Amino acid sequence: MAAKTAARTGRDVELKRSEGERRTSTVFATTGSGKAHSVLDALGGLPVEQQRFALLLVQAMGSIADETEVSESQVRNVLYRLVQSGLLQERRAPEAREELARALGPSLVDLDPVPYATVEQARRLATLRASLLREGALSTATIAEARSITPNNARQWISRHRKAHRLFTVTHEGETLVPAFLLDEELEPKPEALEAIKVLGEAGEDGWALWAWFATPSAWLGGHVPAEVLSTDPERVAESALQRAAASE
Repeated sequence: MAAKTAARTGRDVELKRSEGERRTSTVFATTGSGKAHSVLDALGGLPVEQQRFALLLVQAMGSIADETEVSESQVRNVLYRLVQSGLLQERRAPEAREELARALGPSLVDLDPVPYATVEQARRLATLRASLLREGALSTATIAEARSITPNNARQWISRHRKAHRLFTVTHEGETLVPAFLLDEELEPKPEALEAIKVLGEAGEDGWALWAWFATPSAWLGGHVPAEVLSTDPERVAESALQRAAASE
């Protein structure tokens, strides 16, 4: 039984080998070209499918040469250059991606670290803003509720007084705030602050910088805080603002 199986397996292998040879012979027969036979001789060690592809490629180059009236040698040269170009691009792809990444933006290694002075300035600014907010500020919603008007009317009210230099605003977390020291008990702008706000505003001081000036002791006021002197000596505060504006020019 085993002997019969072995014999049958041997016949199957022989049949497959014969089939492969017949396919190869068919490929040879379809070329009709001595040049194609020489190509097959050179590719004899390759599988039949690869030999067939090589022959088809040779035939295609011959057809192209006939249709375009150029030699097969020129067609092969063009094909060779195309293949070489494709291989070169494939090999250079990683390098090209790295070059593109460098062109689009520097890496963290290439960037200079943030200077200490910049970090320290940002820290001091954040501390200052937190300190100013603790002194009190009114949001648009708070003013609208206190004055019994709509939020939209409150925004218009703030805008009108800001343009007239009666008050200024700051922005905190996307919200517009009015420093509380600028308003009286009736939530009306204090007229004493108008001149100082106007002078410093024309000199480019506004928002947080302007609030910081009002809340910081001034040498021109003998070390007193402008916001605390407004109610008793607004003229001195206005003069101090003029000196501040002149010094910043």
